[in-house]
Amino acid sequence: MTRRAPEAALLLAIATVARPAAADDTHYQDFVAGGRAMVLGGAFTSIADDPSGIYYNPAGIADVRHTSLQVSSSLYGFERSTIGKSVGVPVPGLETLDVKKFTELIIVPASAGFVSTFGAKTPDALHRHTYGVSVMVPSFRSFSVSAASDNATYQRRVTDRELWSGLGYGLKVSSRLRLGVSGYYILRSVSDREDVTVSEPVTSVGGASYEGARFQAVTNDISFTNGSVLVIGGAKLRLLPGLTVGVALQSPSVRVHSQASLQLSRAISDPSTTPPTSTFNTLVLANPRSESRHGAALRAGASYVKSYKYTLSADVTVNAPVNYTLIAVSPDIENRLPFSPHVERRMVVNANVGAEYLIVREVSIGAGMFSNFSSAPALAAANPGKDQQPHVDMLGLTMALGYFGDYTLSRLGVVYSFGHGEDVIPVSDISRVLNEEQAFQRVPYAQSFFYAFLSSTFRY
Repeated sequence: MTRRAPEAALLLAIATVARPAAADDTHYQDFVAGGRAMVLGGAFTSIADDPSGIYYNPAGIADVRHTSLQVSSSLYGFERSTIGKSVGVPVPGLETLDVKKFTELIIVPASAGFVSTFGAKTPDALHRHTYGVSVMVPSFRSFSVSAASDNATYQRRVTDRELWSGLGYGLKVSSRLRLGVSGYYILRSVSDREDVTVSEPVTSVGGASYEGARFQAVTNDISFTNGSVLVIGGAKLRLLPGLTVGVALQSPSVRVHSQASLQLSRAISDPSTTPPTSTFNTLVLANPRSESRHGAALRAGASYVKSYKYTLSADVTVNAPVNYTLIAVSPDIENRLPFSPHVERRMVVNANVGAEYLIVREVSIGAGMFSNFSSAPALAAANPGKDQQPHVDMLGLTMALGYFGDYTLSRLGVVYSFGHGEDVIPVSDISRVLNEEQAFQRVPYAQSFFYAFLSSTFRY
């Protein structure tokens, strides 16, 4: 490291700030999916009467009176992360680099779905059965970062996305009780590529003066896709006029397939040796095992609705612990990955509350709050010996305006969440890229998410 201090300082700073922006396997509510659910801060378990109810509580779709189609998408979004200014790295030149602000991303959460009634009718002339289809992209992250100095360059490009596709069924058991079940197929795809070049001046060869450079280029190209399935069962009960409770139980996911590839390449040209040497090595791993698990979850909620006036709603969600390995490789290769492949998620309890008020019959305003606590284990002591998941607890806010037409329900709003905690990262990420020895350190770490969304539901 002593011969590459300026270059390492540059690459270390860039790699450090880019690294935590990879896939977030520590939170359950970075984003709120659905239309009306966004307005209510995700407190939708006891309502769930639109296509997003297939996810929140499939029993709720039994209360749909007409065939409806819902489309929801973000208009613009970003994530911002911050590492503490004092990163404790004794590398000359680092103090001149700004490592406080980084990782500004475009985030595209979206959902679409429809529900329709069929079959026999109840005494109040409503169909007893309801079915629906739901497609959600609750998380889509894509970013690139690059930097260059006279002697070094660094570039990283990451894309991480999940697609949830599901079917749901709801049944009106009685005038007060609804039951439902749904199933989801979850597809996750991650692509992560790093390119590093470092050149070191060579002033002599064999005792004679020489003007040249030792050149090293490293490429780490990692991609994986995995699929899993899970089932959600729910119930919804009207206790009193306007007062409803709901509960939904999500099963642990089951892995159904995976595909992965790793290609780690290094080229070195060294004129200082006798004779001069040039080497190129490539390590290719074809289809190591990949997995992304979702643990069991229990949602419970209550809501009070005053027709044509206001809605109040609250939820509590318990996520069970779960462990998995994003991509299974040997320990020496793990050290070169830009993320920790071993994910350990503890039990987490999150809360959601929201309210919507009709200013006039056609226009509403709504707001909500939700917690997004970290599922990562507590960080190790002051001198951690390995990479660990960041531990950041977050809170979120939602706000939206709604317009109710004869056949459409449209909502325009924003979602913002923020929090702070700590992370454990390599002292030198450039050492990881070059497969050199490295130590780890604890650093303050903060995150925030923001996006504007537009949701429309069409009723037929």
